[in-house]
Amino acid sequence: MTHKLRYRHLRVLVRDALLAAILIVSKEMLAFLPNVELVSMLIAVYTVVYRWRALVPIYVFVAVEAVIYPYFSTVVMYMYVWAILFFAVHLVSRGRARSPFAYVAVCGLFGFLFGALCAPAQAIMFSLDLRGMLAWIAAGLPFDILHGISNAATALLVPPLARLLLRLEGQKS
Repeated sequence: MTHKLRYRHLRVLVRDALLAAILIVSKEMLAFLPNVELVSMLIAVYTVVYRWRALVPIYVFVAVEAVIYPYFSTVVMYMYVWAILFFAVHLVSRGRARSPFAYVAVCGLFGFLFGALCAPAQAIMFSLDLRGMLAWIAAGLPFDILHGISNAATALLVPPLARLLLRLEGQKS
């Protein structure tokens, strides 16, 4: 392996680790606020800029969260809910930063639906029937409303942050 190639691989590895660390720190920094987080916005930014490669820091984040919070139900939900957000942003962005309102819609809707997206895993793990699952979703609605509103607000930062990262990466926005 040539020196340039080794340097490039090391650079990508360090970048992915840094992106994952930013996800972890941002989540833990706001953990005292129920359902207010920057993770959704950051995942949207990473997806716009790094496309499929964004899955690496996302799943490093999930792995570290599994160590910090080793609750099986949380780990299982994180395994698929962040992928849903990734794919939704991937479809909306199509390789470049779009209008902030596209990200406001995707991230806001994701926040509003977060409880419903997590409910099937909760139902399976806690042996809930359909009524129990619907009750679980209903009980979480106030938190999901807050989650959706905060996600929509922070999603306004997706285009400027994506443009900044693209510029830092030497790509056109």
